[in-house]
Amino acid sequence: MEINQLIAFELVSRLGSYSRASRYLDVSQPTISLRIKELEKDVGGYLFVRAGKQMELTDLGKGFLPYARQALEVLHKGRERALSIQEGKRGEITIGTLPTFTSGHFTSIVREMYNTYPDINIAIHTGHNQQIIDMLYDGSIKLGMITSPFFNKDLKKLYTIKEPLIFVARRDQPLSGMKNRSYRVEDIYETSKPYIMTDWSEESKHWQRTHMSFGSDSIELPPATALEFVQNYSGTALLTESMVSAFLEEGSLVKLEPNDMTALYREVALVSLDSEQSLPPAALRFLETVRSGLWGQV
Repeated sequence: MEINQLIAFELVSRLGSYSRASRYLDVSQPTISLRIKELEKDVGGYLFVRAGKQMELTDLGKGFLPYARQALEVLHKGRERALSIQEGKRGEITIGTLPTFTSGHFTSIVREMYNTYPDINIAIHTGHNQQIIDMLYDGSIKLGMITSPFFNKDLKKLYTIKEPLIFVARRDQPLSGMKNRSYRVEDIYETSKPYIMTDWSEESKHWQRTHMSFGSDSIELPPATALEFVQNYSGTALLTESMVSAFLEEGSLVKLEPNDMTALYREVALVSLDSEQSLPPAALRFLETVRSGLWGQV
């Protein structure tokens, strides 16, 4: 049973003649007749009977017609879906991202994807750099967002986002009431109880240590733990601006700006094992969305 046979059958039943169906499809009348005969072999009997100049459905034809139309409708929907997947309007994309890059910029990217491409399903997995790279290799994700720089030569860097790093503390931090840029980085270390060291990159870690005097009250915590510690207890930590933007807006945390602050960033690279040209359409739509935003490309 072929699609062309079903189309010919549905048209003859609707138009009432082989000749009208042949003109509609721009094929010869014998072609329509042959398609109907081949279909009749499959269903086991005559589908039409002549009634004057009209072709009318037999009981067999009447019983078969709803299923033929349903089959054509399913095929039409399948063709439309396949086309939309090819165009990147539908589909699935699996992404791996860092635990510290699941809010702020990342949330904005996912929201933009949902608004623009609501029929693309996004599955998100979290892990640290090596875990995300392993997920790329085993095929469980197609794109990964990892800390840059990285030294894996198999990975293709598709985009880089720069996130500013800032000092944040509770409102009861002694420097929070002072005018910004009226104090130094050392003052933050001295007044923080404790200063919380965070490891964003070798550069940022080295910078924090060079400003820290021997015997300073300090501890080292993962960024998410550092944020929770500052929120619920005390201390000052160097965190990404996107990670704390909501808390700064509501006023539960404050940004400290010393006058000798160096511009520091955490760089997140969007990577894949595939070149851009080899990415599936849904992954390309995600890449285009990332590139179109105000995330700060390097």
